[in-house]
Amino acid sequence: MEKQIGFICDDGRQFLVRSMVGELRDAGYDVLLYSSEANVSILSDSDLDVFIVYFDGFNVLNERTMRSFDKEIKEKNKNIHVYLIGSDDDLNQAYHFIDLAFVAHAFKRPVNMENVIRELRILAPAYTYEDSLLASKNGKDSLNGRKNILIVDDDDVYLRTIEGWFSDEYNVYTAVSGTNALALLKMVSFDLILLDYEMPMISGLDLFRVLRSEPETADIPLFFLTAKDDKQVCLEILEEKPDGYILKTTAPLLLKYNIRSFFEGKKLWWKTSEE
Repeated sequence: MEKQIGFICDDGRQFLVRSMVGELRDAGYDVLLYSSEANVSILSDSDLDVFIVYFDGFNVLNERTMRSFDKEIKEKNKNIHVYLIGSDDDLNQAYHFIDLAFVAHAFKRPVNMENVIRELRILAPAYTYEDSLLASKNGKDSLNGRKNILIVDDDDVYLRTIEGWFSDEYNVYTAVSGTNALALLKMVSFDLILLDYEMPMISGLDLFRVLRSEPETADIPLFFLTAKDDKQVCLEILEEKPDGYILKTTAPLLLKYNIRSFFEGKKLWWKTSEE
């Protein structure tokens, strides 16, 4: 069954919009178009939980749509995942009118739709979207018996590299931002989080504090990832009392060994907050 997504824009007849929608449909998505000009409730007659919002110059209609959309999401208390596409100025203005917790990812124009489709598929890397929700709801590790690991890093190259190292043993979910990670955490029960310490917008430290403050995520084991091997950074990390930290220069075999040892309750060959 095709996954349905909503596509909100000013004019669905624009060539770029029709091109983007075409690529999404070619990738297997059933795309429903919504116009910013239509003063209608987007969620009232819809079971959609994934939306793409495309800005071609932020305007009064976009502001009205974002305010209304944000209000609807909160009133219905649904797990909605919003992907924004626009210029830097478009995105910065949009952030004033929608809760960042609902924003799974933001793309700068011009956008490569392959990247958008890849991020959409992050919602279900190992099995169907509905199955991942069922696994989370039932409190299971996963439907295929593997542990679920969430890796959060704004460096896309490193993210894909480390994902490749672990994907043969674990269900690996990736997030390129704090908002993306928060969206995934609403759907999936994770056994471990690997979090980049230095990230833009929502830093790794800010996200860590949010996760520790929420009952649903406070007890998820978390290791910081850092590229800086100096005493001051290490002390700053350990003061926050994560479960540990990992240098990004750690060799793949040692990293995999330590992750396996962590799940088996064995001694780890890197620093932990108890050392």
